[in-house]
Amino acid sequence: MRVNYKLMGVVIKLIYLGCLTLLNKDVIMGKSKLLRAALGMALLLGSAAALATATVDYRHEYRLRDRTHYDKLGLSTTLPNDMFIGIETKYKTGGADPKDKFYNDTVLNVVEVTFLKSYYWGNWTISPFIQPEFNSARTEWKFGVAPWYKINDRWFIGGLYRLELTDYAHEDKCRTGGIDYCDTDRHRTANRFDLYLRNKSDRLTTTYKLVYKHADAKLFANKHDDYEQELQFDYALGNERAWVPYVTFGDIGRASTSSERQLRLRAGILYNYR
Repeated sequence: MRVNYKLMGVVIKLIYLGCLTLLNKDVIMGKSKLLRAALGMALLLGSAAALATATVDYRHEYRLRDRTHYDKLGLSTTLPNDMFIGIETKYKTGGADPKDKFYNDTVLNVVEVTFLKSYYWGNWTISPFIQPEFNSARTEWKFGVAPWYKINDRWFIGGLYRLELTDYAHEDKCRTGGIDYCDTDRHRTANRFDLYLRNKSDRLTTTYKLVYKHADAKLFANKHDDYEQELQFDYALGNERAWVPYVTFGDIGRASTSSERQLRLRAGILYNYR
């Protein structure tokens, strides 16, 4: 397999500089453990990607009713034996009033790591995974499986089940608010089910996703259930199709105590190194 250490060195430096740029001084001082973990995983993944393939993913998000901005920087790689590892660092606009502030007072929101292995049987792909996620207030362990079925060269149908175990042990509001703020006394268990329908043409990929979630805490409209739906368009550029810009339109709930819903807009770009 061809190894491009120079390219991977550039990727590692970009991720390192990106983290330092997006994290302001207060975040670096107050959440140094998260920063070290994120940078350490980025360096680890960059080294692994030198031996296989790598995907760098940047995404910006805007929620219309909340009028808030979010960003994601991800790096993933495929490993031998059909294994996959990825890390996502997610950011949001900080401050007392984050509305309509684009790249202003950006703070680290959460770090998520994914470990996945795929198994193939005919047109079926079954991928069990584990996704630890953490920030300064909580730790979340997510376990699941993602089945996909190839109908033909253009159409695919997929699904996902994920068990989410969340511990809010470091959430100040949860500690002081008690049962009124965290229905399960600083712990939450949720079951998530996704359904996917995907169409692939020459360069364009269209994916519809429907999400249903049930938890022992309130999720939407003071109820223990919530749903989302999303439509995403990806378009591959260039002869090697390494660059893939994409846009996503999502219908999501606004708050656990409100029945309001809002449009979530996402735009991003992938770079695939093979």
